[in-house]
Amino acid sequence: MKKRRWLIYTGLGLALAGVTAAIAVPALNQTIDYETFEVVPTAVVKTVSANGQLAESQLLAYGPSQEPVLIASNGSQIVPAQFGVSLEINQIEVSEGASVAEGDLLYTFNNAQGRSVQVVAISAGIVRSIDTAAGLRTSGQVLSIGSTQPIVSVFASEYDADLLNPGQKATIELDAIDAVFEGAVISIGQVAKSVSGIKQYEVLVEVTEIPTGARFGMSATAVIEVERSADILAIPMGALIGELPEVQLLKVDEAGNQSVETVKVELGIKGDSLVEISSGLNKGDLVIVGISGDVPAPVQFGPPRGAGNNG
Repeated sequence: MKKRRWLIYTGLGLALAGVTAAIAVPALNQTIDYETFEVVPTAVVKTVSANGQLAESQLLAYGPSQEPVLIASNGSQIVPAQFGVSLEINQIEVSEGASVAEGDLLYTFNNAQGRSVQVVAISAGIVRSIDTAAGLRTSGQVLSIGSTQPIVSVFASEYDADLLNPGQKATIELDAIDAVFEGAVISIGQVAKSVSGIKQYEVLVEVTEIPTGARFGMSATAVIEVERSADILAIPMGALIGELPEVQLLKVDEAGNQSVETVKVELGIKGDSLVEISSGLNKGDLVIVGISGDVPAPVQFGPPRGAGNNG
């Protein structure tokens, strides 16, 4: 009886071992599905993003005077204009939305002596508003004329302002009409303004043409290219590990066997998503950026301290 019981226990043990081996051996031989990035010559681009609005370079108020008053520029807050003595407007010669050229007659008014005075445009533009009517008296603006030259006024943080220079290319997006167009930086403010409690500097971006449907005052985002290096070896910032920093390379032999090699690298120019590798890697290397599936990653991927854009 004892011998038979021993044989039963032995058989069960062997069966259990066989099942365990059937499960464990394939798991041990399972090939890990690494996510890799092939090192090839590419471009590293660094940009600065800034928010603001589409505006006109100047807005002039015309009133009972022969000289207009600048009431807003580059999207700044409109300042009400007052021209002094209240005088009667005789005739308005333009309509809202009309284009005018320099020297075009805008309206006439009677001066303090009762004589008719003609007011002409001092520069080309578009009539933005008509603020009174013929036969009425006013000491404020009769009409306003905006410039035909569009401008994008955006604000960059104090951490990004020193990266900006006139002439840098910018891509502008208007979310309201889902439109994208190009421009170039023409000036960077020298005095900080507090925007939502953050010190920011106004950046003016010149554009030659705005898309159909665009209106002054629409919210705009400008992505300004501040640095570009082409045809260099670079990898994603997320592929860096450790403090040295290092990367992990995937090696595959002729039989298809995988191995992982940790390599120290030296960093060069840092872009928005890629970082230049000045030494440590060669063209064609496969850098591990992650692991697919449910297999836990052996290391924590991501840029080491100090390897970010401002590091």
